[in-house]
Amino acid sequence: METIVSGASKQTAANQLFRKEAEFRKETIYFIVIDRFFNGNKANDEISKLGLHDPSLTHWGHYWGGDLEGIIEKADYLKQLGITAVWLSPLFEQVDAMENGHGPMHGYWTKDFKRVNPHFVREGESTSLKTCDTLRRMIEALHERDIKIVLDIVCNHSSPHLHGSKGVVTDDGMPLADFHDDSNKFYHHYHEITDWDDEFQLIHHEMLGLATFNERNIDFRNYIKSAIKAWLDLGFDALRIDTLKHMPVWFWQEFVADIQARKPDAFLFGEYGFGSPWDGRYLHYANDTGVSVLDFALAGAIRSAFSGHEPGGFHLIERVLAMDPVYRRSTALVTFIENHDMPRFLSICPSHADLELATVLLLTLRGIPCLFYGTEQYLVNDTNGGNDPYNRPMMESWETGSRLSEIIRRLAMLRKTNRALAYGRHGQKYISETIYAYTRRYRDNRVFVVVNKGDSACCTIDHTGLPEGPHTCLLTGERFVVAEGAIRQLAIPAKGSVVLAVQGEPLQATTVVKFQINDYVTHPGEVMAVCGDAPELGAWDVDRCPHLEFINGDAWFAEVGFDASAGKPIRFKFVVLRSAGQEPVYENLVCRIFLLPGSGSVKLDLDWDRH
Repeated sequence: METIVSGASKQTAANQLFRKEAEFRKETIYFIVIDRFFNGNKANDEISKLGLHDPSLTHWGHYWGGDLEGIIEKADYLKQLGITAVWLSPLFEQVDAMENGHGPMHGYWTKDFKRVNPHFVREGESTSLKTCDTLRRMIEALHERDIKIVLDIVCNHSSPHLHGSKGVVTDDGMPLADFHDDSNKFYHHYHEITDWDDEFQLIHHEMLGLATFNERNIDFRNYIKSAIKAWLDLGFDALRIDTLKHMPVWFWQEFVADIQARKPDAFLFGEYGFGSPWDGRYLHYANDTGVSVLDFALAGAIRSAFSGHEPGGFHLIERVLAMDPVYRRSTALVTFIENHDMPRFLSICPSHADLELATVLLLTLRGIPCLFYGTEQYLVNDTNGGNDPYNRPMMESWETGSRLSEIIRRLAMLRKTNRALAYGRHGQKYISETIYAYTRRYRDNRVFVVVNKGDSACCTIDHTGLPEGPHTCLLTGERFVVAEGAIRQLAIPAKGSVVLAVQGEPLQATTVVKFQINDYVTHPGEVMAVCGDAPELGAWDVDRCPHLEFINGDAWFAEVGFDASAGKPIRFKFVVLRSAGQEPVYENLVCRIFLLPGSGSVKLDLDWDRH
């Protein structure tokens, strides 16, 4: 029998799905390795009887004491720094064991995905997600300061061979899986990866001896999804996914579908280690899994531009950004300049001034910037070239007045208020090996950036995209004058930067829809528009329908406000408007249909339909 749903019920359902939107493109993420951040509860340091804790802080594979109480105590510090999202290293309960002097302080040898690592909470406290008080207090402390929380997850593997056991996993304390007694086939049983170009080995074989889950097993899939949903139910806002490339695309598509059915506004991004926009397999994951990715290519380009490990200077960054059209959502890539799997920036380029310039680039180029804990304090340890584990020193300083802290604070605020950084196109204005000038622009929002990693220099930028008149640098307070669209004789000190911004008016409407259309390559003179039956969409009149903003070679974006049509279904399609006398190009479909929520903001991220 067919159930007829009333209009009111339909609208209620729509509002439940779309009443809020976690737009991570505005965020500034701060990645914390929990054990190395701050020891807020010294009473829990010796929680293990296996000697995993090192109070001398000299054995790099041991626990050093960082915990959730430490994050609670430093929540105000994060807020003052301008951080709007915190990515925490894995919180799951780990196997308590050592291998070659290394324990699981990193969080990637999971024993129970539904329990908190006891090293991070009070001794004797319940570690079950249902009853862990310290975890709830941490979530509340961060959310009270408008800081979102990213849970780091690993679905590919559990633990390696340790003292005769391997891959022992429990379900909130109840036995679930054991690699050596795998009657329920939770694991693959292949040798270690020897050919990293072999698709079968990447998916099925072991990495570093870690017990590799069998993604074909529906019981495993249901367990891992139920566990992650439980964390999201507690209040986590986003997921960072480890070892994305070691599980098949279909698994991630199913995972994303189920996770977003539970939490529609969850943002997901993953680690495809050292992925490149020139690699087709990487692009398949970046574009087709529903998961955004960490941008290793841009990180490598920025690092090499300053370190000189590759020739080309800022042209290396230009080369990577020129590949943006191969991504369906380049503005949602998560960008960084250092992390826990590579030497810190100061290990490859010891200049504090260069780190400051690289951070300016990170916070103003396209994508969602992610800082590594301690970057703002110039944290580094160069032992063994700064490679793992020496890239994970203990946080030592909480000073709030450093030049780099101030750069981060000001540019993080700019990211929250100026939509050019979240949504806008990148426009290159000047480039050499040592000077890079560019704009980010969206609607009437503008951000103009110049970075000079060389000696003092002077250049002219003819087309700044800025309004006429004086503008003040957000970082130095220096004034620059735009005349006839240009800044003449722009003097930039050695190791200096300029950031100018124009704040546009935010779109005001009952309901705001963010339309993005991908996978149509436009040509000069063409404009993408969205046309539909709603009056706000021109009532099918292409001369009155709203135009989108060009982002890159095959992506357009715009916010469209709805008042009269809020809470109603709309029918629409995308259309390419061409020069006078030429017929518009329409999508080859009858129409798209979407039920607008009664208020708020929603995203529609779509691909051009040419079939």
